[in-house]
Amino acid sequence: MRFLYKRPKAELVYEELDDVMEVMASDVFIFLDLFLFSLIFTLLLAPVIDSLGMAVLFFIASYSLFSGLYFFVFKKMTFTR
Repeated sequence: MRFLYKRPKAELVYEELDDVMEVMASDVFIFLDLFLFSLIFTLLLAPVIDSLGMAVLFFIASYSLFSGLYFFVFKKMTFTR
């Protein structure tokens, strides 16, 4: 059965890995991740939050905080290199 499977060349594998790393490290994907983490964080704290308005406000605040941390910590590090 092993003779039926032909291994791809190393260059092709590296190109595919570069494509995956480029997508995973893109700003859109990171901000989508931060959105989902903020949403999960808000939903887990829903029993503690009093009203729906406060939950929305908490979600916006947590998303802003996480996005700000990402921008000011990681983006500033890439600009200084």
